[in-house]
Amino acid sequence: MSIRNSLLQLIPLATLLGSSTIVQSTAFDGEKPTCNKYVLNTYLYLTIALSLVVCLTLFLNAVVPNYIETVFSSLLTAIIVILVHIILMFYLRYLINTISPLEVKKKTAVWLLFITNLTLLLLPTLQIMIKTNQGGLIVSTMFITLGLTLALSSIAFYKPELIQTASWKPYIIIALLGFILASLIPLFTCMAGFCNNEFINSWYYYLAVIGVIIFCFILLYHTKEVIENSEKCKSPENADYPKESTNLFMTIINIFINLLSARRRR
Repeated sequence: MSIRNSLLQLIPLATLLGSSTIVQSTAFDGEKPTCNKYVLNTYLYLTIALSLVVCLTLFLNAVVPNYIETVFSSLLTAIIVILVHIILMFYLRYLINTISPLEVKKKTAVWLLFITNLTLLLLPTLQIMIKTNQGGLIVSTMFITLGLTLALSSIAFYKPELIQTASWKPYIIIALLGFILASLIPLFTCMAGFCNNEFINSWYYYLAVIGVIIFCFILLYHTKEVIENSEKCKSPENADYPKESTNLFMTIINIFINLLSARRRR
């Protein structure tokens, strides 16, 4: 069983190395990004990002098995560490959106830092689940998320006329704001002295289900954006694969997190 698990853990590493090798020959013309094979390059970057998260999680869990006890030694420390990761995530995302695609090395470094920072933010939850023998739930949720991603991407590519990015955008923003505000309601109820564990568990279960639905629509939206941007790409300045893939990457991660949360609370 251990040999089988070791071989299975090599799959994300092989995927990471294979995608990284291919993208070097398809996404660049010399030292500049190219618009050729725009969609393929975007999804190669996405594959690199997702496989890197898996590889880093496996590596860190093996190297620092007591990461939670080491880093989150107290509630105050935990809050500070989480806030630092969140602030850093927004700052790195800002840099990904603003650095020119022509600054390939700088942009790639920031993109990799963003993925690493997000992995460290997710690691405590995943490590707790692994320690409590819920690793199977993580793996099955990953496959369900992959299935949803493939199904929704197929819809976007074969029926792009169903997705109207201009008209969808305001509804997506409103849905996201509503989702964020709704996630704070249990906090306010506890601060008011009405902290009921059953209510909180039910609230977050239904909120996670709604979150999966919202981010599925967002995935359709960003996939249609990839199609539109591939048609608009005419010069190296437009071939912004780190930024393009990050939109898809974050949406897929949010689908996974909410799906995992819903299945844990079911």
